[in-house]
Amino acid sequence: KARKLDPEKKVLICESVHDQQQFELEYDKLIISVGVKTNTFNIPTIVEGNGVFFLKRLQHARQIRNNIIDSFEKAAIPDMSIAERKRLLSFIVVGGGPTSCEFVAELHDFLKHDVSRLYADLIPHIKVTLVEAGPALLGPFDTALQNYTTKLFLKRDVDVLLQTALTGIEDFEGEGYRYPARRAVMSDGTKLEFGTLVWSAGLAPVKFTENIKNVLETHPKNGRIVTDEYLRVKNYEGSIWAIGDAAVNKEGPPLPQLAQVARQQGMYLGKVLSGTQGETEKAFSYFSLGSMASLGGMKGVYDGSHVGQFGNEKKVPRITGILALLMWRFAYWGRQTSISNKILIPMHWFKAFLFGRDISRF
Repeated sequence: KARKLDPEKKVLICESVHDQQQFELEYDKLIISVGVKTNTFNIPTIVEGNGVFFLKRLQHARQIRNNIIDSFEKAAIPDMSIAERKRLLSFIVVGGGPTSCEFVAELHDFLKHDVSRLYADLIPHIKVTLVEAGPALLGPFDTALQNYTTKLFLKRDVDVLLQTALTGIEDFEGEGYRYPARRAVMSDGTKLEFGTLVWSAGLAPVKFTENIKNVLETHPKNGRIVTDEYLRVKNYEGSIWAIGDAAVNKEGPPLPQLAQVARQQGMYLGKVLSGTQGETEKAFSYFSLGSMASLGGMKGVYDGSHVGQFGNEKKVPRITGILALLMWRFAYWGRQTSISNKILIPMHWFKAFLFGRDISRF
């Protein structure tokens, strides 16, 4: 892992993930694209473990999946009380952005179509709650699409709590409970017991970005590395660039923290570093392709209200339903760089469509 930076000597201090020993790595040109981590907003009880999970990496998805399966196996014990069954099968998702909404949609499909085959008697005890501190889900999207998503979730019996923040998590002892229990404390004073809580609200700088804020200029509000219009880090033009969620140009229009932004920045820098484009020949310009989200049940949403470059945007019609889902799948499939993945991914989709998802641990 990259830990520190000495831009004067052009040296990157790294740490081995195997034995935590540090070593130095010299560079001629450096591109910082370390991304961001989950923001807990300094709430001390929001810590991974004991039923609380973040949703940022592949390992997080596997941990969440295994915990869901474990919750059903625990709830299936014959002498388990009804109250504890309901707690184990209560799923809380914090955050109303695209990541959280897509997770809730996949969770609903997983519970309804896959887990239900083995635990049909436990389905009545399931409760899914989506918590959003703002006034609407999918905040950056068009209002009509926000309303479409909310109505769709409510139709699926997802409890949507808007303008509600999670202020903490506390342990408690339930009467007759077999397992340690936890509950979420909301801003309105209510307390929700849970077996699985997924926190996907907000972004914060990673440790590397925090460690170099004394040597590179960072934004005072969000901690992102400051660059110019050519993606060059201030005071180190020609040797250090920063792209993606970890970077920001204070002088230009704010860019969304999306994969398509980082991808376009990477393609821009590829031309610069290969010599096909001069370092200051052309400033980076983001071209928005719109925003989309998968909502499960063969449905999705696409917001094309701001397609194009800043100041020259076009309004593309909103799309909902299966057509938006097909656009979403084609977009992600088309971004695969491996031919084998382009073959395997549709095969996995087809297998899951016919036979359902695998619900064994791995």
